Amino acid sequence: MTLSCLYHSSLERSLIGFAFFSSTLAALGCYFIGQYFALSVVTSAVISILFLAIYLKLFIRTYKKVINSFNRNYAHLDAILNEDYNQLVKPSYQAGSIHQLQQSLIELSEELFKKKSRYDQHVFLVYQLIEHFNVPIMVLDQHNKLSYANNAFSEFKQTQWQTLRYASAEQLGLTKQDAHWQFSDVITAQQWQIRHSEFIEQGSCHQLIVMIDITSALRESQLQAWQQIIRVLGHEIRNSLTPVTAMAENLAVKLTEPRQIQALNVISERCNYLNEFVTRYGDINKPLALNIVAIDTDTFLKQVCAIYPDVAFSCVTDAATFKADRTFIHQVMINLIKNAIEASTPPVKITLGVHKQGKVSCITIDDNGQGLANPDNIFVPFYTTKQQGQGIGLSFCRNVIEQHHGSLSLANKEKHQGAVATILLPV
Repeated sequence: MTLSCLYHSSLERSLIGFAFFSSTLAALGCYFIGQYFALSVVTSAVISILFLAIYLKLFIRTYKKVINSFNRNYAHLDAILNEDYNQLVKPSYQAGSIHQLQQSLIELSEELFKKKSRYDQHVFLVYQLIEHFNVPIMVLDQHNKLSYANNAFSEFKQTQWQTLRYASAEQLGLTKQDAHWQFSDVITAQQWQIRHSEFIEQGSCHQLIVMIDITSALRESQLQAWQQIIRVLGHEIRNSLTPVTAMAENLAVKLTEPRQIQALNVISERCNYLNEFVTRYGDINKPLALNIVAIDTDTFLKQVCAIYPDVAFSCVTDAATFKADRTFIHQVMINLIKNAIEASTPPVKITLGVHKQGKVSCITIDDNGQGLANPDNIFVPFYTTKQQGQGIGLSFCRNVIEQHHGSLSLANKEKHQGAVATILLPV
């Protein structure tokens, strides 16, 4: 190995090579100096050896101190890479390049520790925000296993999310295609969409998955389409019915034959009915001017029950009042009770309930009828299972309740015959 290669291959070899070269020159110098002063060969050799021993001892001490300082710097860098910012290297020298290097590492470690602390605070804040969102959100770790979720996710899964901790994405019903997360179940995918992003926590990449319920958006789009159809049909029907009604009424005045007059009256009546029919359909999704007031529960239920004297009502309440628009909630109750009566066979028994559930008022209509034949389509406009039905009542009812910022649901009873309509209104 040449001297140049030995000198430049590494710091350790450079120091050793320099020490060997310089100590040899120093020993030879001591020997020749002894010879110059006419010392014996043995004396000159002893002086050279003693000088060489002292030189090597000092060199070894300096060598260890230099190498140890670099080893400590290496350990410090390794700690930084592992995000351990508590290990700070004490400077080996009070000045010079190595001191400056070690001081820079300390400053770097302190700065990274501050940034990590701020980032950890942001991550903590994100988790706190996730907990308060009312949409299902979950966090997958670097192995795509569930590490965290919020209460909305627990409600979606109908179990505490902690019981699903460390479940794989496949076990959660998720699949990843072209860097996008999707639901593996087709039915769920039709009702929910996924938005996701990535973030770093403790050096690992995590997936933040947000589930968005698109049912309301699809329903709104569906209603808008129906509204467009209704506007076109309503315009054409009214344009045709108006002259027909006028002609029938004019002819009825001129004719004397009772049967002919009766026929014209039927025509006029049906024309008026069709006009009203079109008008009602046009109000499916019409914005309402609501007048929200506190309604006395007992008085309200007595008024509703009085409309149907042949029905055996029973009322169960624990709320003295609830808040709603009196006129519209009265119409909603009439429609729901009418549906319950039409689905029942005599004797009709209906239980009305008004209860407080936290921050909402819960109104229920419980019947003993045949139940719902197709619960999935009951709120679709124009859809009906009744022979003379119009498919408008439940759509209108839900529109009214949703404009109260509440919800309306209908479901068959699990253990008994009949169905239950549930209205939730904000307190």
